[in-house]
Amino acid sequence: MPAVRLLVVGGYSEEERWRTPRLPRAGEPAYADDFERRPGGKAFHQALAAARAGMPTGLIAAIGDDTIDPSGLPANVVARWQVVSGVRTGRTAIVLDAKGQALSVLSSGANDRLDAGFVARQADLFDGAKVLLVSTEANIDAVAATLDLAGTKRLLRVLDPGPLPPSLSVREFASTDVLLLDVHEFARVCGRFLSIDITAQAVTGMDDTTINALARRLCAGTVVVSLDRSCLVSHGSDRHGDEADLYRVPTCGAGDVFKGTLAARLVDAPCFRDALVAACTASNRIS
Repeated sequence: MPAVRLLVVGGYSEEERWRTPRLPRAGEPAYADDFERRPGGKAFHQALAAARAGMPTGLIAAIGDDTIDPSGLPANVVARWQVVSGVRTGRTAIVLDAKGQALSVLSSGANDRLDAGFVARQADLFDGAKVLLVSTEANIDAVAATLDLAGTKRLLRVLDPGPLPPSLSVREFASTDVLLLDVHEFARVCGRFLSIDITAQAVTGMDDTTINALARRLCAGTVVVSLDRSCLVSHGSDRHGDEADLYRVPTCGAGDVFKGTLAARLVDAPCFRDALVAACTASNRIS
């Protein structure tokens, strides 16, 4: 296959998905109409989306020494698995109702043991890549070290900070070129790092100038906030080919397909807006 041009680092987990007419209530179980077990985790899904966008992709993640087989990746993904002895692979349980609302529970398992040294030893993947996409489902110290290493190699560093683990800090934001947040995450990081308590609903009602002012305090790089029906882009000093520092596109992108596709498009896109619109289109196609 061609040389890797996008590198994805983060969490892998085995997903168990239940589909129910309604979400369970406290003390009252919901009966499932369907059940599925499949490979998952943010890094896995993002690498899969990038590969489906046609981008040769590298994937680095940790798994346990149990019987899990992380299969299902296409031929244009080079996967490097750190196998952690005596630790189980991560697990995610997801309950989806008929309206698409979801409840999820994550057990990190081997993801907490992803080692910065193991990541650094995959030097060939870093040397060929132009863009790094990293998520915080993995050991946060390994995430920080990966961002720093990518910076020394002049990769464009894209950070997906979900699910906003307690160990996440401004250290990771400071080493990021592109920060991806949905409206709920944006409200939560404003509370955690700026001591500004706001709700997602309040963010949705803000004007662009107010959201931009908050975004500029969170990260020196580009911040993308996925709102209900649009995506707001707040650039720092590097516009990545765009003409404007601040704008919205009238379509919304969210989830791992959006993030993986955006990272893939940023490898070659003449401007950030083009990559963003392509990622929103890919995300909306499956929703």
